[in-house]
Amino acid sequence: MIAQILVADDNPDLAALLYEFLTAKKHRVLVAKDGFELAEKAAQHQPHLIITDIQMPGAYGSSVYQLLQKDPRTAKIPVLFISAHPYEKLKKILPMEPKTRFIQKPLAFAELEKMIDELLPLGGYAP
Repeated sequence: MIAQILVADDNPDLAALLYEFLTAKKHRVLVAKDGFELAEKAAQHQPHLIITDIQMPGAYGSSVYQLLQKDPRTAKIPVLFISAHPYEKLKKILPMEPKTRFIQKPLAFAELEKMIDELLPLGGYAP
């Protein structure tokens, strides 16, 4: 399955690594470097999936998620949150919804791929 995936991370090395991993899987990938660009690109492109760091300049990924939920164009997009912080530290700010997941850095690509496969049917995908 081919999907359009929006990756948002202020670490250019990690964003590039995710870009390479996802394009090797034949996905179309957009990249945002901060929370503001994430919100803008999500509304403009309406990707099938968003993979976002939680702590970024401008706006945290979790804050942008709340904004996206208010827009009918982006409210149904599944989101995979990533962070160097453990889940226990972040669970108060992360949404607990079927269309969201969390994975801790450093990323285990087998686990990342499994979560992407779980989330893509929730947001649709392009043949």
